[in-house]
Parts: sequence; structure tokens; C-alpha cells
Amino acid sequence: MKVICTGISGSGKLDYLKQAVDEAGRLGEEIHLYNVGDLMFKKAEELECPTSPEKILDLAPSSLTALRAAVFEEILKEAEKVEHCIISTHGCFRWKNNLMPAFDVHYLNELQPDLYITVIDSVLNVSKRLDRSPAWKGHLSLKDILTWRDEEIFVTKMMASFQRKPFFVVAVGQPPTSIYNLMFRPEITKAYLSYPITLMIDDTEKMHEVREFRDRLREHFEVFDPLAVEDTELTCEAEGLQGTNNELLLSRLGENFCLTDDEQAKIEDQTVIRDYMLIDQSDIVVVYYPTDKTSPGVLCEIIYGSTNNKEVYAVFKERVSPFLKFHCTKVFADAEDFFDYLKESGKIPLKQGVSTPGNS
Repeated sequence: MKVICTGISGSGKLDYLKQAVDEAGRLGEEIHLYNVGDLMFKKAEELECPTSPEKILDLAPSSLTALRAAVFEEILKEAEKVEHCIISTHGCFRWKNNLMPAFDVHYLNELQPDLYITVIDSVLNVSKRLDRSPAWKGHLSLKDILTWRDEEIFVTKMMASFQRKPFFVVAVGQPPTSIYNLMFRPEITKAYLSYPITLMIDDTEKMHEVREFRDRLREHFEVFDPLAVEDTELTCEAEGLQGTNNELLLSRLGENFCLTDDEQAKIEDQTVIRDYMLIDQSDIVVVYYPTDKTSPGVLCEIIYGSTNNKEVYAVFKERVSPFLKFHCTKVFADAEDFFDYLKESGKIPLKQGVSTPGNS
């Protein structure tokens, strides 16, 4: 199994992949991780033309291409000797207002990966990591980061489509076992969990209830949680805040950030598009609805899933609009009824191989 894993700088991709490799080892599978960036710096030193993170993207395009080619030649040789590997790289770079390619299609064709993954994180988490990096500090605005993240997903998805390989977007907020499941358990049912985030984000008790349901679901399925990327939470927090010059001042993790109206709109648009993408890469949609208030977002996700050939199962604990129920495959009064149905219908076996702990 060979996996190409992309993600923009500051996404937390490498740390997440190291956790995934460790988790796979615990579950009995050895994965070799090749980080193209580190290998390029090492190769530059071997060739006696060392460079630095601050300067590497300023190299002539021909020099970057040659350096990357030398690294991929070595990866190709190493990948033939191992059973499973992940190649951590970029789809593209956004540097000095310029979009730059970050891989050579020739070598991806030579490698013939089995799976493509793009690792993402919230825009503020990415911004904080980049600000701690001498190479990136001060280079990218929040809007630049949002644009680059979108481009990284797009480029990787297009390459996967060109090679007719599976593609997934995975947030660092997902358990590291998500990588294991995608690599070694392709048959596992993939479920998108839909719930009224905006209505409940400040309700600690109900959010805890949703997380408990999610973690129980993860004992049987690979669950994609929209809150694994905190951008949704960010837009909820931004609502109602006042700022100057059309800016919203947010305090997050002890630091202040200015979020312009344009950036907020871009985050909101990307949130909708990303959640639809998570539904696209899932087999089913599972709705957990512990409130009697109507959520436009959940309604849209139900309709999107239903009209895109997904089975939609919903747990409605309160009385809700029939419009929410109309597009559902089956509706349940509580979680116990739902899990009993899954067992009785054979959608989950009585015993499952891997239990995936959830993230709080």
C-alpha cells in the first residue's frame, strides 16, 4: 500500500502522520514514512549545495525540480523494498503571491500510489503554526491560507482522479486511526456525522452527548466529524462580534486575530463545500439531532446526501419539522434504536476488529 499525503505548511500534517504510523504499528502494520521536504534538505547537503527552509522556495524552478527528482528517485527505490509507505509532500506552494507546483507527475505515475489523502486543519491553527516558523512568519494572510488550503485539496484531488485512485480529506482533529482504516480497512463503512453545530455550539451538555454518540459510532464505522476542523466553530464565535474597519476581533488560544468580512465569508463558503466533500467521500450520512430547533445546515446535508445516492439515517430525539425527515432513509427515536437496527440489519457485526477512540 502506497499513499501520497499532501497538506499545506502549518497544517500539522507531519505530526499527525507520525501519530498515524505509531497507531498502525500498535495495530500490527508497519508503515514507512517519507517526508519529501526533509529529504530535499538532506539531498541538497549531500550535493554540497545546502539550502534552508527560508530560501528553498526562492531557488530557480529548474533547481527545485532537479532536487525533487533526485529525492523521488530514491523514494521509488525504497518504496519497492517495503510493503507499506506514506509519502508526505505538497500538492502546490503559495509563495510570494505565486502558485508553484510541488510534485512531478512523472514520478507519481512511476510510484502508482494506491491512495491520496490531503490533511487539513483550521485556518487559525495553521496561522499560529506558520507564525512560529521563520520561513513563513508574516508571509500569508488568513485569506492566503484559506486559498492555499483550497488549492492543495483541488490539486491532489485532480491527481487522484487522473490516476483513478481514491481520495480523502482528513482533518488532524480526526483520530490517527483514520489513516489506518483508510489504508488497511477499505471495506469499513464511512459515515458523515451531521448535527446542528450552530444551534448547540455553546450547549456543553448537548455537545458532550453528540461526542458520546460519535465515539460509539466510531466503534463500528470510520466517522468524519465536521467539527474536526474548527473553522465552523470559528464562524459561530464570530457572529455578533463588533470590530473596526469591518474586522471581527477574535480571541483564540490566548492570541488575537483579525477576521475581515471577506475572510469570514470565505470560511463560511469553504465550510459548506468541505462538509459536502466529506459526504461525498462517505458511504452513509448519520444525523444526530438532540434539539427541537430547525437547523438549515443539517437539512441541507440531509438533502445533499439523499440526492447523491447516500443512505441517510437520523436520530431525532425531539419533535422536528417533517422537512428534516422527508429525505431520510430511516428515522429513529433514540440512539439505542439506531444501534439495534444496525445490528439486526447486519450493517455492523456483533464483533468488530478495531475500536477507534474518539477525540474530545
